[in-house]
Amino acid sequence: MAQVHCNFFSYSLGYPVDIELILPSFTSCNMGDAHSHALPGKFPVLYLLHGYGNDYQAWLRYTSIQRYAEEHRIAVVTFSCHNKAYQNAPYGENFYDFLNKELPEFVENYFPVSAEADQRYIAGLSMGGYGALLHGLKNPQRYSAIGAFSPGIPDPEAEPDLHRVMRENLYDLTEQALASEEPMPDLFLCIGDRDFLYERVSKYHRTFGHRWDRSRYRYDDLPGYDHEFAIWDIEVLAFLEWIRREDAYHKLGKNKV
Repeated sequence: MAQVHCNFFSYSLGYPVDIELILPSFTSCNMGDAHSHALPGKFPVLYLLHGYGNDYQAWLRYTSIQRYAEEHRIAVVTFSCHNKAYQNAPYGENFYDFLNKELPEFVENYFPVSAEADQRYIAGLSMGGYGALLHGLKNPQRYSAIGAFSPGIPDPEAEPDLHRVMRENLYDLTEQALASEEPMPDLFLCIGDRDFLYERVSKYHRTFGHRWDRSRYRYDDLPGYDHEFAIWDIEVLAFLEWIRREDAYHKLGKNKV
């Protein structure tokens, strides 16, 4: 596994930004294979979003995402959005534009990462789950699958607590996306039954889950879990094992370069 820390100037944000990039590579775990750093193709990629109060390192610190990326031969990209919920904000902090256009543009041109929509995935936890839904629903042609782990889903009929940060109405966006003629990304949704967001996420599932093709939708309701990395570590692995793939690395098999 190659871990790349990169800092570059963002034209969307107006200042330099840090990103972390995980790239599968030759490791001591596959020393029995032919020794080579040659690649059979560009890597599929998961843009992985953190939650409120976290930063780009949270997934790396509290889960085994690096090992999962290596085992499943997929690139993973993280960055910090400073509690802006992956939306454009005042004073030039255009985080929606950054994630929607600039970050993939940079990553997919500077690194061996695929720019094909069927090899691009987006997922996140809590506020990042909201961000994954927001971007995946607004841009269904850009992603093969969305992973929303304990997502912050503002309920239009509830008190506007989450709305202060997560301003978009995901119910309206989902309705519009499903009613359009655009093919929809696969959707992976999960929540722990002790999570303070449980009722919001389960309501969203009851409202929209049946409208996806069953083979392209998954809902995990896990007993005993709160709003915590213990469930997100389990579910990001489940997501990587669930997504549909036809790329060269998937065909080679697990742990093969």
